[in-house]
Amino acid sequence: MNGYRDLAKNRDFTILWTGQTISDLGSQVSMFVFPLVTYAWWRTCDRQWPLVVVIMGVPLVFGYLMPGIATHVLKRWRFTSGPRLGAYYVHHGFIYAAKLALMLLFVFRSFAAIASVFDHVAVILVAGAASAFGGWWHDVNAVRAGRIEVDGGPDALATFAPPSYFSMGATYAGVVLAARAVLVDAPGSLAWVFPAALLAMCGLPTLVFLAVDAETRDRLLRWRAGGTLDRTDPTTRGVNE
Repeated sequence: MNGYRDLAKNRDFTILWTGQTISDLGSQVSMFVFPLVTYAWWRTCDRQWPLVVVIMGVPLVFGYLMPGIATHVLKRWRFTSGPRLGAYYVHHGFIYAAKLALMLLFVFRSFAAIASVFDHVAVILVAGAASAFGGWWHDVNAVRAGRIEVDGGPDALATFAPPSYFSMGATYAGVVLAARAVLVDAPGSLAWVFPAALLAMCGLPTLVFLAVDAETRDRLLRWRAGGTLDRTDPTTRGVNE
């Protein structure tokens, strides 16, 4: 009993246990919540399935595409546990889609209540703020728990995560609002609305990420100079010096 009490008082153990619990709970709940959130949006959208496809499908594809680039191409992140597809979770797209869609559901509540320009801007800003805090908080705990490795650790996350996640949430909200404006009267436009929404969802947060993360910018410059994107590439030494 004394050994357990001593362990519970240990700050490093507490951080590790808390991070592990939050990360595990977040992944498991997201997989369970995905179909429920899909149904909730279907009801919120008055059963307009093309809009639901955008709301749930865009972050789903985004959640596989961009982390795939980050882990396999840029090698900025590494997932160290759980079922993985290469270097990241098999269910990562579902995690992204469930979290972002659930967050936006709480922010929106009803499309009918979003009428003025101020309403649209407010929704986009609130969604961005919620995504910034939630994404950073989850990743910091996951890194501390050892489930995710990020070059630079929590200090690096503090630099690029908040603005990157803010742009992600804000872009997602803007994409959904724009898609609704088109699909309500022209549901057949889904064929071009979906790829356009996905392009915006991938493009804008990427530009913000590159603007705030010097490490990734340097790697890309080194790659253009004939090196590789690996941080340990000997041909990349001296670029920052």
